[in-house]
Amino acid sequence: MMSTKRVILASGSRLLREILHRAIDRVDQLEVVQEITDWEELSSALKTFTPAWVIVAQSYGSPSHYLVDSCMEEYPSTRFIFLSPNQDHVKMKWQTSFEEEYSNLSLQDFIHMLERDLQPI
Repeated sequence: MMSTKRVILASGSRLLREILHRAIDRVDQLEVVQEITDWEELSSALKTFTPAWVIVAQSYGSPSHYLVDSCMEEYPSTRFIFLSPNQDHVKMKWQTSFEEEYSNLSLQDFIHMLERDLQPI
């Protein structure tokens, strides 16, 4: 039996966060534990919830990536997913120097990706 993976939805448009929240709520193995709109909330949310995933609805190259890099160092088992709103790909990063990009994912493919373990913690 798979354990429930906690997810934080960060930044981006409210509409995109709501779409992702509803899609994730339909999956037994995933739970949205917090939505954050201000980057200053990220560190305390990570400390409180120790999520498996943080989904960021903006490109990794945005100005906030310095804060994200700092959080990845402090919480190495948390995986960050960057959804590029103007492009058709998803970038995944975490502390173990892992980075992977996926193109043309459907919402269902994206949810299945969150469900499975991509790397043992």
